Amino acid sequence: MSGEDDVQSTLDELERRLRELQAELAVPAREEPAAPPPPPPAPPPPPATPAAGPVEAQLEELLRFRDQLAAAATKLVEDYSRLLEQISRIADVPPTPTPAAGHVTFPVPPPAAPSSESTLFAGEVTIEAGPFGDIAELAAFEDAARRVPNAADVVVRSFDEGRAVVGLRLEAEMPLVFELRRASDQGFDVEHTEPGRLVLAMHPGDLPFPMRP
Repeated sequence: MSGEDDVQSTLDELERRLRELQAELAVPAREEPAAPPPPPPAPPPPPATPAAGPVEAQLEELLRFRDQLAAAATKLVEDYSRLLEQISRIADVPPTPTPAAGHVTFPVPPPAAPSSESTLFAGEVTIEAGPFGDIAELAAFEDAARRVPNAADVVVRSFDEGRAVVGLRLEAEMPLVFELRRASDQGFDVEHTEPGRLVLAMHPGDLPFPMRP
């Protein structure tokens, strides 16, 4: 009978364990505390700003270079326009004739001023002359003025500090300076001439006749 007892004991033990397992399965599982919700996702970081220093420096350098190019282009256009204007002006000037081979050209001097010896006077004329050494020299000059052809009403109007003013009237047109040299033994130079007025610088002593301009 001992074998049957062992089998029964084993069955009882298995039944007991089965009930324990059933009891354990019947007990509701202990609720685990709910896990906290995950945190909201962090906002995306702002887009990275490119480094301002080197890029801005390069941009400023490019803008400066562009301005320099624009200024250089403007200056080039101005110079080109000025050159075209000069070429157009030269093209409008007629070419200067060149002398033929073997010919020598000389500059033509300007025309000389007409000599006072041939200047014509007429009508009332005032002669300012001096210096005269004394009244006798003045009287000799007055006599020479009277000997001028067609001279009338010769009169000494004033005499002061060796200079005299002599007035006369020419009844016909004539070269007064030339005729005075012919009529006078006194030498003089012509300082100024204008219509109706003659200014003379007298020379001391007697000078030969050669005419002076």
